[in-house]
Amino acid sequence: MLKTKCMNDPVEADDGIRICVMQNPSVYYRQLKDYRRKYGRPMYDIHMPELGPPKWLKDGYKNGKITWKEYEPIFRREVLKKNWWMIMLIAGLAVDQNVTLLCSERKADYCHRRLDAEEIRKYQPNLEVIIDYKEAA
Repeated sequence: MLKTKCMNDPVEADDGIRICVMQNPSVYYRQLKDYRRKYGRPMYDIHMPELGPPKWLKDGYKNGKITWKEYEPIFRREVLKKNWWMIMLIAGLAVDQNVTLLCSERKADYCHRRLDAEEIRKYQPNLEVIIDYKEAA
């Protein structure tokens, strides 16, 4: 099974391998330490920054210079196509064990982790994929 969720969400028993797909999770430095103390484990197990948007793309979207409609094809070209082997690796892992993709956005609707998950599903069409389309708290 493959899931997506916000890094701030609590660890759940079925998270399995937690993969951070942010370019720079150091913005969570203090929270990383608190998280370990609170949950008895690190916030994530593996960091794959290559599956996060490059800074110029993320900033362009956050600043309103790039729409989501423009963002998606650029992300697919600049990140997913270039890192297809990482996508295949995660797809293979998720067949045998639970994998959770993490980043900072509260909801996956307009988040690259959803695009990562959709791409992973292409390599394993029968894979159960749970994308977190929940309301922000």
